[in-house]
Amino acid sequence: MAFIIALVVTSGLAWVMVYFVRELWPMLPGWLTLILFILLAVAVIGYPIYALAKWSNRYLARSRQGGGKSADKGSEG
Repeated sequence: MAFIIALVVTSGLAWVMVYFVRELWPMLPGWLTLILFILLAVAVIGYPIYALAKWSNRYLARSRQGGGKSADKGSEG
């Protein structure tokens, strides 16, 4: 169920973005399109980098925590 909801939300957001670029973008003044383009580019390029950094921090924290436990188990057995 969660997958279907996520798929619907993602599809809706994609449709809104396509509609915005096709219909509303040409009506905006040049200075505003430049600002929006830069913000959109920063979001599209920056978010995956930010998400990867957060994931790597969590992964390192888990591996450090799990590494200590596995070392203790090895010394017991």
